[in-house]
Amino acid sequence: MFRDLKFKFWLSGRLLFNKQILFGGSAPLSFLGLVLGVAALVASMSVMRGFESSLKQAMIDVTSDIQIIKKGKLIESWDEFSAEIQKIDPSIQKIAKFAYTEAVIASKGKVSGVLIQGFDFEQVGEILNLNSRVREGSLNSAPGTVAIGQGLAKRYSLKLGDEVYLAVSLATPFEDDNFKRQAQAFKIAAILDFGKNDWNERLVLSQLPDFQGLTQIGDRYTGAFVKIADSEKAPELSHKIENELGSRYAVLNWYEVNKNLFKAVKYESVVIFFVVFLIVVVAAFNISSTLYVLIRQRYQDIAILKALGSTQRNIQIIFVMQGLFVACLGCLCGFFVGYLLSQGFMFLQSQYTLISGSVYKIDRIDIRLSWIDFFFIFIATTTACLLATYPPARKGSRLTVVEGLRED
Repeated sequence: MFRDLKFKFWLSGRLLFNKQILFGGSAPLSFLGLVLGVAALVASMSVMRGFESSLKQAMIDVTSDIQIIKKGKLIESWDEFSAEIQKIDPSIQKIAKFAYTEAVIASKGKVSGVLIQGFDFEQVGEILNLNSRVREGSLNSAPGTVAIGQGLAKRYSLKLGDEVYLAVSLATPFEDDNFKRQAQAFKIAAILDFGKNDWNERLVLSQLPDFQGLTQIGDRYTGAFVKIADSEKAPELSHKIENELGSRYAVLNWYEVNKNLFKAVKYESVVIFFVVFLIVVVAAFNISSTLYVLIRQRYQDIAILKALGSTQRNIQIIFVMQGLFVACLGCLCGFFVGYLLSQGFMFLQSQYTLISGSVYKIDRIDIRLSWIDFFFIFIATTTACLLATYPPARKGSRLTVVEGLRED
């Protein structure tokens, strides 16, 4: 049986790979169409997976797996609060306090609204991955300094060491005092790429003591960043924390903050796959028409094989194997070209602005090649080619010896 199968593979390749087929007619163009279709699938899927991965990583790097925010009032006792959180679930690894408020930034005659977050950079470094997002400067800076997003730095033409003024309202939802303004000058110590356009345009980070001094909240906090063992379980664990703490706290996780966007990416990935897959389908049926021509040219060879004892089923398998050969070779070449296209996208992205951050939330995508995508693309392409080659293979297998030898 093995020898029979080996012979069929050899004969199938012998009939397919010859100068007349490889360099004549529509065969090269049909194969090129298949390669480009597979390459387009690889490139589009890598970009979509990269978009989802980049957005997820940005959320975890900047906002942690889970955020817990106290409603109505600030947190007074951190030790008591952190102990209450730690005992909820053993998968909770680290907790860090933070505070935030809306503010106004002013520099070089320009004014705009920003969001200030204050925390202990050393403590948060074990939870957030901010150091990997620093483009200039350092987060380990002296008091009286802040870190800003690269979008804000570009809009205000700010450089390291430049001075900005931050103004806040002391009449907050947490206090009943009369409205007062508090402003303070800070120097730029670091410029970051937060991974999301909104954060790059509005987010300002400061040391927690500086924040508490500016807002005059004393030794109190807005909430806590929570790091867990498995980020994928953040939605499930956040619901558990919310049930344990009750309505006094709002519990957010990296997925729910952009839930609609993550769902849209998944749906769009499926739609894009099927739309681009139409290129592969068209190429597969072009290969089918080429195979019809090949079978027409091989009538005498088919007749001789039947005269030597080959059955109709064996003839059919030989020509279906040709479709399998083309599919496998097209996938390999397409995977390579798709990889080159993905790398080309990364290069162009580093030189030009290909993605609008105001539209897509992020302005940079780190492509992600997945073996799962390769597997499904291979299965889909092979299936399409086999289905397309079955009709001509069936037609060739039904040829009689007399009809074949009658052809010139």
